[in-house]
Amino acid sequence: KLEDGANATGPSLYGVVGRKVDSLPGFGYSGALEAVAEVWDPEHLQEFLASPKGFAPGTKMSFAGLKKIEDRANLIAYLDSIDG
Repeated sequence: KLEDGANATGPSLYGVVGRKVDSLPGFGYSGALEAVAEVWDPEHLQEFLASPKGFAPGTKMSFAGLKKIEDRANLIAYLDSIDG
């Protein structure tokens, strides 16, 4: 979800660009992401969005990833624009 603090299947994506990994209260993270990144910067988001399980083995994320780098770049730019 894109609303601030609105966790669902995954944690809220509001303000995700630049946010500390596994940091939203009230969401049960797997811990796999903390092993590979500290902050969701554009580079880490690129890698994660390309292949979540390849980037963070053991993650609970069931999303297969986005194949096209342009799609990933556009998504990251959009997510960066919605954080107020």
